[in-house]
Amino acid sequence: MAPIQEKRKHVRVKPLENEPVEIHLMGTSLLDVLYASDISLGGVGIVAPNHFDEWDMNETVEILVALPGDLADFLAKGVIKQIGKKSKELGVYGVQFTAIGPKGKQDLQVYVNRMVRQGRVLN
Repeated sequence: MAPIQEKRKHVRVKPLENEPVEIHLMGTSLLDVLYASDISLGGVGIVAPNHFDEWDMNETVEILVALPGDLADFLAKGVIKQIGKKSKELGVYGVQFTAIGPKGKQDLQVYVNRMVRQGRVLN
């Protein structure tokens, strides 16, 4: 029997709890700083409070991604591809990146590589 092929094109990593990846939403009324549950060159999982309901499936969004340490923040555009189950407190939104500048992409690749070396890969 052939192994199941992972359908993702990009390696997903889980940020360190003590060095989170912050997500700032552009153009919404929610001013809270949100955090990435996972991130890759292809997109990001964003943990949001369950009362946040401004985003719909396939909606185009703009976010500011703040990578920890010496890496620069970058703006990204993306599309909501998944809205996870919401608990009493939190829900997760899957955002597929559609546009990231070259510097942002470069820094994100550096970050992903660092997390891979630390064993933070998600399957």
